[in-house]
Amino acid sequence: MLTERLHSRDWYHRTIPQLFRQTCALKGEQVALVFEDQAIRYRDLHDQVQRVAQGLIALGIGKGDVVSTLPSATPEFALLYFATLQVGAIVNPLNLLWGTQELQGVLQRNAPRLIVTVDRQGPRDVLALLQGALPDLRCDAGRMRAASLPSLEQVVCVGRAAPVPSGYLDFESLRDPARALDPARLQGLIDAGQPTDIQFICQTSGTTSLSKSALWDHRPPLATAHFGARNLRITEDDRYINLAPFYHNSGIFALTMNLAYSGTTLVLMDGFHPLEALRLIERHRCTCTFGFDAHWQGMRHQPTFGQHHFGIAKAILAGEPRTYDLVRGMCPPGATINNLYAQTENGPLVSLADHDCVDEHLNKHTHGRPLPGVQVVIKDIDTGERLPQGQPGEICYKSPYRFRGYHHQPEETARAFDDEGYFRSGDYGHLDNGYITYLGRLGGVVKSGGENVSTTRVTTQLLDIFTDQVDDIKTLGVDDPYWGAKVVSFVRMRSGHAMPDPATLRKACQHRMAAYEVPKAFLPWQGEWPTTAEGKVDFKALLNKALSAASTP
Repeated sequence: MLTERLHSRDWYHRTIPQLFRQTCALKGEQVALVFEDQAIRYRDLHDQVQRVAQGLIALGIGKGDVVSTLPSATPEFALLYFATLQVGAIVNPLNLLWGTQELQGVLQRNAPRLIVTVDRQGPRDVLALLQGALPDLRCDAGRMRAASLPSLEQVVCVGRAAPVPSGYLDFESLRDPARALDPARLQGLIDAGQPTDIQFICQTSGTTSLSKSALWDHRPPLATAHFGARNLRITEDDRYINLAPFYHNSGIFALTMNLAYSGTTLVLMDGFHPLEALRLIERHRCTCTFGFDAHWQGMRHQPTFGQHHFGIAKAILAGEPRTYDLVRGMCPPGATINNLYAQTENGPLVSLADHDCVDEHLNKHTHGRPLPGVQVVIKDIDTGERLPQGQPGEICYKSPYRFRGYHHQPEETARAFDDEGYFRSGDYGHLDNGYITYLGRLGGVVKSGGENVSTTRVTTQLLDIFTDQVDDIKTLGVDDPYWGAKVVSFVRMRSGHAMPDPATLRKACQHRMAAYEVPKAFLPWQGEWPTTAEGKVDFKALLNKALSAASTP
């Protein structure tokens, strides 16, 4: 099955429910999902998805309706994902780490008819977050409604920590085994689906303003699934562990690639815990995954790492050269390790390394080549003019897998494209001989002394210069009245090495870095980097540390 899909373009002309239905029929007895002590076979997974789809229909959810989720990475939300798509509704995962104002603003823009939420995620009281965003949320005639969100007709709760509170509909009622199914209607919904149907609202990171709501049809996530499986050399015997939350695009990738496209086994964990991840990888013989820097560092720095069998032989990274080296050292010899460049607006994969590229410099220092059909140019961030090969600027692209605009944001959508029709990514990087190197968000490109400085590039260069002494470095820009932005690097030394004084560090950088790139301040760091729940380094926390250090006499 998978070999045929990898060698055809059929995925481009199908929907996720159509592929999922076929996969379940062909892989019925194979384990699809593993969670805690539960193993769900494809036959049973399909049956439960049909029951949840019938439950959604009973609630009046159908084509074009928005189903917003505050999800845990658990089987319930995997079922909901496929069932929502099957009935033609639009799935809209929301970030559990948002504050009430962000959540309120996005809910009011997206206007869901149904919200499905977990009750708690670790220490986070998700129901309290929802109540804070919708303070007038009340039970009315057996349904949860809010005058501030007139589109809302019901709230379903997955009770992970406690029984579902009164007024909320228990998720278990959606997959009630006693509910009669209408197979003809359910199959008809699958058959009626078109690959160009908009069935996803995916939220951008929202680092500078309210998160934007990007619209996808089926082709963006299926392109990521197809090319991800191809470049990772996925086989039907692989077992994938999901490290990321389901509200992140990598969670959608895990569900789509493994359960709809590849027919592989997907191992879930409710929240990333490094030691638990190592135990699951060993116990379930996991062979592949995607991870951010903090995921890999968290696992590798566990004191017991060497006591676990780490069988990950196929890995996708969204990281820096130092992370590539770290993962290469963690994985078995000959492991496939692919760097990527991704954006929500391209579903999300834009470029990916090739599994058969034998040039380790390219594998380590670039983020692969654009997906087939994706056209990438680099443009000057001030003038918008195209730049020659190797010169850094804004990454811009045209793509057959590009999003369909921002939901109810026509002005934002128009501003996102230049006069040549290229999407302006807001990312800084360069293109050399067909390979993309991502150098950070334009917000991570600081103007220091009149020069554009990529904080990502500074970090990479420093790690190359001090490779034998330094364990890791993170760089950021701090507002400064003289420089405009002062380049500051946090330095974490290897065990047994003391941090040299700043003058010694700066001297070692001379003639190896541009003078304007050399950090104005080097600050010591010990322990793990602060991270967000997605596993990304929390640069806001680092900025606060840098500001605190600057204010200390």
